[in-house]
Formats: sequence, C-alpha cells, structure tokens
Amino acid sequence: GVATPTPGSAEANAENISNLLRQGLSHIGVRYRIGGSDPQTGFDCSGFVQNVFNSALGLKLPRTAREIATVGMHVASENDLKPGDLVFFKTGSGESGLHVGIYDTDNQFIHASTSQGVTRSSLDNVYWHKKFWQARRI
Repeated sequence: GVATPTPGSAEANAENISNLLRQGLSHIGVRYRIGGSDPQTGFDCSGFVQNVFNSALGLKLPRTAREIATVGMHVASENDLKPGDLVFFKTGSGESGLHVGIYDTDNQFIHASTSQGVTRSSLDNVYWHKKFWQARRI
C-alpha cells in the first residue's frame, strides 16, 4: 500500500504546504470585502489567511492581522522565506494599517488586496518591498 506520511514528517509538511498554497490560489479573483472571511462574499487580508489555514490545515488563526502577527515563529529575513510563511506589511497606521499574505514561491505572495481582491503579488514590487515589515512561520 501507499505509506501515509506521519504528522511532522518532511513528507507530511510538504503535503500540508502544497494543500495550503493550492487552497490560497483557488481563491484568486475573489473580491475584497472589509471584514470578509468567506469566499462567497469576499475576503479582507486576515480573513483570507484565516480561511485558507483553517480550510487547508484545520488551523484556527486569530482574526486580525495584528493578532496573527504574534503567532508562530519569526522568520529572520526575506531571504529565509519558505512557501506557506506569512508575510506582513505596514501599509498605514492603527489596527487597519497591517496587511498579511501567504508566501508562495519565487518571491510571490497570495493575499486579499483592496484594489484587486485575492491576487498574487511580488515582494519585488516597489510598494510591497517598501512596506514589508516581518514574516512568520506557523
């Protein structure tokens, strides 16, 4: 028979990351909605991340970007990013001034953008590069 990866093994982890990214990419084009956490009605950035982690991995993350920014392990630099890591940006001030997305590959991340809905963007983009704050690994 086919061996089932044991939780915590490299195979299980790679499969989980693959599921996570597939789930995130499946929402490309879903519209942006402030406070949104459902693909039928739209996502805000943290609602998107929360939904994807819950759907793909059964993990319940906090609801706001600020709260999510306290979960998991800090990633030292952009050069250490791995698929599935969370990337955070300071896009303004106050509670709504934080933006979160899920790192994919090739310096790209998946996120719910106010202007484009769920999309894939580059960390090399001047705007995102300038606003990058931190990354976390769940």
